[in-house]
Amino acid sequence: MIYAALAVWLLGILFMAVGTYRLWARMIRPQYVSWALLPGTLVAEMAYIFGCLVTGGEIRRAKIVPEAGSRKSGGDSEPATEATARLKVLGPIVASLLAVVACAAAILIVHALLGEPVLTQFVSLPSASLPKTLPTSWGAFWDQLGGQLTLLRRVCETWTELQWSNWRVPLFVYLAVCLSVRLAPVRRDLRATLAAVVAVAILIALLGLVWKRFDSLVQDVWPLVTYVWSLLLFLLVLTLLISAVAALVRVLSGKAKAS
Repeated sequence: MIYAALAVWLLGILFMAVGTYRLWARMIRPQYVSWALLPGTLVAEMAYIFGCLVTGGEIRRAKIVPEAGSRKSGGDSEPATEATARLKVLGPIVASLLAVVACAAAILIVHALLGEPVLTQFVSLPSASLPKTLPTSWGAFWDQLGGQLTLLRRVCETWTELQWSNWRVPLFVYLAVCLSVRLAPVRRDLRATLAAVVAVAILIALLGLVWKRFDSLVQDVWPLVTYVWSLLLFLLVLTLLISAVAALVRVLSGKAKAS
């Protein structure tokens, strides 16, 4: 059951990463967002390019960040890198899969090197964890939905309680934001990315069946999955609130018409 729950949380993480990036790219020019998230941008774009090369694709030009354009282009602007996978259906899925896996692996590495002070503080409360089973009743569904508020609160409490003078703390928080938001190749075909995440979920389930130690590895990495989920949830909610306040200010100031 834990693998089914992990698959659902991975899909949720993907959607929140895409949504957060596209909202940011509509509020700020996309190239500024890509520069701000440079570590995640590098990992995601380079992994996607490598995936295209592995499938026999063609790289006509390579730019890590999008060119200057309209503020309204948002996350749907043309990719800065013209990389085309050779296989029409399987190629984009493989390239997206490598991008997702590369960012996930980078998060694991950053956590191993820098994340102990943050994760220790984050999981200090037993309630700061994603459910390891899917809800089987209407009541359980609402209980899990209400638990998301606890995770949001825990992120805020963690950031206020951290020792920011420790250089590992701000560096890990920054890199975690960059890699989490760029976890999905946001300027690519979303269907290929969804297929890649489904492939990851199936692979995890198969590994759990054939490798007995894999279950303990999933248990060990669960706090990190919870943190990434909570971080993206916090960023998405905060972005939506800022966007709503900015829209309200524009309406009240007469710069935009209320719809």
